[in-house]
Amino acid sequence: MKHKNTDEYFQQLEAPLKEVAQKLRSIIASMPGELEEQLKWNVPTWSKNKNICSIMAHKHHVNLQLMQGARLADVDLLEGSGKDMRHLKFSQVDDINTEMIKKLLSQAIRQDG
Repeated sequence: MKHKNTDEYFQQLEAPLKEVAQKLRSIIASMPGELEEQLKWNVPTWSKNKNICSIMAHKHHVNLQLMQGARLADVDLLEGSGKDMRHLKFSQVDDINTEMIKKLLSQAIRQDG
């Protein structure tokens, strides 16, 4: 399904993935540095100079994708084996560790310059 904007992306999700995605969105929005929220690759993506992160809903979980996750100091907390991108996987809101996510996002934003 093609989405018109990020709000539509979140609205079309069903519980519990909708709540997970909205919680992740609120954490990202709380980060200093004025990240720009846009729809890229048909998923909500946040950027400053470069792409920082995105939220991608799957059938049974939601990924918080960190575009340069392989370069973060805490890369061992992340899943994935790509050259740059790594992700965290969440099935329920209770799975979300806000402080850990803020720490990872802070590292990613600092790297963006």
